[in-house]
Amino acid sequence: MPLPARQLLDPACEIKPAWAVFDRDWYLARHAEARHACAGQPPQAALVYYLRIGAARGHSPSPLFDEMFYLARNVEVAELIRAGHYASGFDHFCRHGHRALSPHWLFDDALYASLYEDMTLENLDHHRCYGRYDHYLKSGQREKRMAQFLFDGGYYRMRAIEAGVAEAELDGNGPYVHFLYRLGAGQPELPPSIYFEPAWYVEHNHGARAAIDGGAFHAALHHYLCSDEPDQLDPVPQFSEIFYRQNNPDVAASIEHGYYRSGYQHFIQQGAFELRRPCPDIDLIYYRDMNARVRNDLNLGDVRDAFAHLRLIGLKEKLAHNPPETLAVMTEPAAKQEFMQKARQNLAVFARARLDFTMAGAPALSVLMVLFNKFELTMLALASLRTNFSGAIELILVDNDSSDDTRRIGQYVLGAKIVRSANNIGFLRACNLGLQQVTGPALLYLNNDVELGFGAIETALARLNAQATIGAVGGKIVRTHGALQEAGSIIWNDGTTTGYMRDASPLAPEANFVRDVDYCSAVFLLVRTALLQRLGGFDEAFSPAYYEEVDLCVRIAQAGFRVVYDPGVLIHHLEFGSATHTEASMALMRRGRRIFKTKHKGFLETRPKPAAQNLAAARGRNGGRRRVLFLEDTVPLRRLGSGFVRANDCVHAIAASGYDITVFPVNGAPHDVMSLFGDLPETVEVMHDRNINMLPAFLAERPDYYDLVWVSRTHNLDRTLEMFRKAGMDPAHIPFILDTEAVTTGRDAARRALAGGRKSFAFDAALRAEFAEAGCCRHITAVNKAEVELLRGIGLPNVSLLGTVRAPAPTLAGFAERGGLLMVAAIHQADSPNLDALSWYADEILPALAAELGEPPLLDVVGYVAPEVDLSAFANHQHIRLHGPAGDLTPFYDSHRVFIAPTRYAAGTPYKVYETGSFGLPCVATDLLARQLGWRNGRDLLTAPVNDAAAFAAQIARLYRSEATWTTLRKNALKRLTENTAELFQKAVATILREALYGAGHQRLTVVAGD
Repeated sequence: MPLPARQLLDPACEIKPAWAVFDRDWYLARHAEARHACAGQPPQAALVYYLRIGAARGHSPSPLFDEMFYLARNVEVAELIRAGHYASGFDHFCRHGHRALSPHWLFDDALYASLYEDMTLENLDHHRCYGRYDHYLKSGQREKRMAQFLFDGGYYRMRAIEAGVAEAELDGNGPYVHFLYRLGAGQPELPPSIYFEPAWYVEHNHGARAAIDGGAFHAALHHYLCSDEPDQLDPVPQFSEIFYRQNNPDVAASIEHGYYRSGYQHFIQQGAFELRRPCPDIDLIYYRDMNARVRNDLNLGDVRDAFAHLRLIGLKEKLAHNPPETLAVMTEPAAKQEFMQKARQNLAVFARARLDFTMAGAPALSVLMVLFNKFELTMLALASLRTNFSGAIELILVDNDSSDDTRRIGQYVLGAKIVRSANNIGFLRACNLGLQQVTGPALLYLNNDVELGFGAIETALARLNAQATIGAVGGKIVRTHGALQEAGSIIWNDGTTTGYMRDASPLAPEANFVRDVDYCSAVFLLVRTALLQRLGGFDEAFSPAYYEEVDLCVRIAQAGFRVVYDPGVLIHHLEFGSATHTEASMALMRRGRRIFKTKHKGFLETRPKPAAQNLAAARGRNGGRRRVLFLEDTVPLRRLGSGFVRANDCVHAIAASGYDITVFPVNGAPHDVMSLFGDLPETVEVMHDRNINMLPAFLAERPDYYDLVWVSRTHNLDRTLEMFRKAGMDPAHIPFILDTEAVTTGRDAARRALAGGRKSFAFDAALRAEFAEAGCCRHITAVNKAEVELLRGIGLPNVSLLGTVRAPAPTLAGFAERGGLLMVAAIHQADSPNLDALSWYADEILPALAAELGEPPLLDVVGYVAPEVDLSAFANHQHIRLHGPAGDLTPFYDSHRVFIAPTRYAAGTPYKVYETGSFGLPCVATDLLARQLGWRNGRDLLTAPVNDAAAFAAQIARLYRSEATWTTLRKNALKRLTENTAELFQKAVATILREALYGAGHQRLTVVAGD
């Protein structure tokens, strides 16, 4: 539409974009010279003045277009105006700019295009919209679409109503237009969104009020968005621009390269969803994890993100939003005093309540504790032991001639074997003296200055008994101020030792996976009694103490047994609580090291030298197992669905094949700790605190550590390949496996076809572009036969089918006991196929289903929904109920009659259909999904063509009414799943790994699962 401004503003012009407005009253009120020149003239004089004079002076024709902003943002346009090619910026916008440029500081054309897939110029032309701004003014602002990261029409509307604005006034031209006209009329500025606070802003940002009062800016929001010092401005009290940039170097770099104007823009568009800290005293991860209200509201989609929730609700209700330790960090000396004080305070309890270790039969284990004074600490440790484990404990207390109330400990601790020494013979000899009393199958060496974590004893016993090759078990030792003492320990070639991860958080990824280690501290060390007696206990050459457990663990290993670190065994320890002072302890350590070096010279020659780059390799004794770095979008939790279930199965299969695994989430892992550590094998290292920005540093910390890289999803290969090469991990030298998970080109083609996109979509070219880097990979997997053939068709070698595994576990309820429809669907983004499926159901299938059944059954929708996804359109729907994620889906599958999967575009394999089949709940799906599965219509499930809502509704009605059909489909789907066993899947993964590591020579895998 190349019409100049003078034609578009002509009242007789038939073309009427919503932005092509000349507002006479607003214009004259704003420009005194125009008002003076047009005084006494007919109404049309103002437009004539604007076209002849005002436009050249930088005037705007209405509040909807900001001439000065447009010229400042588009300097090349200003040059063209000076050269006489256009009368004004608005004239350029009328002719060309409306198709790509932002006309106002409150409308971001690029953002609007990126957020909404239907905002292509072709689609806008088809619907006679003159650019995205025209669409926004006509309908987008009322549809709650976002066109600027700090303007929320729905939020503004509520604030305006609260300020006394009539709803009719707001709804007439829409909230966006109302906001602009309100500013133009000089009325008080109302908050445009939860993310901006105008009144606070002008008071707390230097120069803002003066600049607004002086006329340089129209409002606080205008100042914030257009000031030339965005790095100095904070939009709300809860965000610090300086803090955010300093603590997020990746954001600072993005701003430097022009991707964002400010750190706050990044935070609102991305950082809030990633739960980055907005300022020093707000921890959004803590806020979400510590408040069920927050998690529930986010899961239900009631609030966009955790930061918005905090400002809307959390601050008013005083919900905790920062860990106490970050507000006032306790020093270790202070923490030790508190630990001692707690021990003393408990003495009044123990004076009346005895600790009873009396046994009726054989002990489950023996516990040996050496005592020398510190009575209050001993009682706290024994109370912790007794409450920690209810089984029979043979308690052996060796008193090294104490002078305090320890001498009368038998009065307070019943059933213990108390061995008394006439003098202080030291820790080591006291242990060997007590060893003579042991009759239990396992002996726990336990310090008297500890407090045990939940289930520590039971967990350690289970670990020791899990395999006959395990000789000893140790745990995660945490000092009194909350920092790690050790997560297993390392012996270096010079005889020095390192408590792995000392001073780190107990939640650090490196401290939270099971592995074999050089040794574990005798603060808590569980050993097989027979083995210990065969080895003669501690070597008394190390008497009185220190290095004795190092020596013992080396001898255990030399005897053919393993020493295992288990993070599920948690011990809180008052370090040096039993020693007279730390320097005395250090002197004994130096002496013990000299003895150890002499005794174990040959062993030390096999150990690495102490160096930071050797920590990862030295932390575990893995028996020569290969190490795999597993990359995925995020930590693959099963509850996330959308391919993460299969990725989770892959991790389990790799671990079961005998590999050590590190899972690295490319996009970070904003998930709760319970899920992170509970959904993957216990031997897997889960780097939940890392993301792609930290990958280069992570690889630099672990040179030559990994034997193989498994990349889940093709885009992650594209994003990280150069980082690997710079780290010396070129695929030419280290095998890469690409698990495509899904070929997105096929999904994109289907989506374009669905939207009536261009017929000229070059599928082959797009497919080759998607897999441009994949040729460097040693092996490639696809999830179904069709995608395998696609990849082989473009010349990619070593492509195998790695399908989906799901074991049958049918629920018991019969046809008559069930009712309603079920849809299990994770929705990770606004263009999710599952969101499209839900919308299609609501808009087209549901009305057709009502025609078939009269009153349609209620549809329950269960699954993870990303915080940024808006499901408000379905929140109060009469026939749709949203549940968010569910920890246990069994009750849903056991109570509903029909599962629906109205997916119109997708790639990979639809796991949800496997899942519903495994629960014995029959499914109606599109023929697209049936083809991906290789399942047959009328036998394994019912199908309808993509985009045929009436046929889909008819199939739902058929299955909902017919018990015979329902029973047949249930039976056949369960039978199909017996083809997809976990054993076959694990065997396939093992074959792929071997072929990648050792090259050809292994038979190519054909069909694994899902055929």
